Amino acid sequence: MNERERLLSVLNKNRPDLIPWYADLSWWYNYKVIEKGLNWNQDDYLKLYIETKTGIYVYAPNLWKETYSEDIKFINQKKDNLIISKIITPLGTLESISKYLENSYTTAYLTHFIKNLDDLKIMQYIFKNRKVSPNYEEFEMIDKKWDGYGIPVALGPICVSPLQTLITRWAGIERVIDIFFENRKILEKTIEILEECNDEIFKIIENSQSLIIIFPENLSSEITGRNFIEKYEMPYWKKKINQLKRKNKFVGIHNDGSLKGSLPLLIESGFDFVEAVTPAPFGDISIEEIFKIADNRIIIWGGIPGAIFSPLYNQKYFENFIKNLILFVKNKNNFILGVADQVPPDASKERILRVREILEKYGK
Repeated sequence: MNERERLLSVLNKNRPDLIPWYADLSWWYNYKVIEKGLNWNQDDYLKLYIETKTGIYVYAPNLWKETYSEDIKFINQKKDNLIISKIITPLGTLESISKYLENSYTTAYLTHFIKNLDDLKIMQYIFKNRKVSPNYEEFEMIDKKWDGYGIPVALGPICVSPLQTLITRWAGIERVIDIFFENRKILEKTIEILEECNDEIFKIIENSQSLIIIFPENLSSEITGRNFIEKYEMPYWKKKINQLKRKNKFVGIHNDGSLKGSLPLLIESGFDFVEAVTPAPFGDISIEEIFKIADNRIIIWGGIPGAIFSPLYNQKYFENFIKNLILFVKNKNNFILGVADQVPPDASKERILRVREILEKYGK
């Protein structure tokens, strides 16, 4: 079997000849590209997966394209290590500031777009004046290119749940909580508008040829919290999951943070799989407890903390962790071996390849 066949076998609740092995190497690849002054290249990106014998699933071209009315302007400025982003609209301007962290090749928000209640009205205006159109051709081209080496997954809007969009991208958790207590009505109105504005995107997704959809929520249960998840996210997840499953799609969610508080809720919501699962000691729950809660009701995708690919962890620790994980899951039917969340830039190609070698030795 090839990697695509193995993954689809697990999703269809069948037993493959070997545990599927998929990883997100985009952070590692991006760092190498920037370091060498090159540009992203789909052929080179696939070549990395072939060389490391890793299943490829991200990042295919988006299934849709976005445009905005002419009275909305997006401006990005760089000043030293700061990235200043502005969205100019007739109702006012939103601004966020991010800092580029050279040591980790990542960015972090210093300030978010949403700072007060009036900013939510501007955000509503932006989404109401967004137009989307299908982008099937590019996705289907990559689907053919990746055949046998993996399978492209379609990502929903980042994030699918409007509340999660506010928490992770537009406002931050502290401001969302402030708004919740200051004026719950405008918060809920914003959530309602964003849900409506995403309807067209989900029509595009459901009518695509993509078999697998991931909701890129970047969920961590100690940040969002059970009450918020149950009130504002689960009802919407259930609605969209049912919409996609009617078209025979497999639907998963990206939960790359703490899992103990969210896993039972993800199962109840109806997800087929939870991706980027991080077990203890890096996450908040052991691999044994994860499978006890899952109880064959959801597929676990992940298991290898991205941090252990770094040379900060010695080779013996790295190999023993993967070996013990594989020995534990080898007879389970609801597991896809993956990285939680990404392979870091300081990983060696040899260490990525070593996962395949350990898997083939102990996973059959």
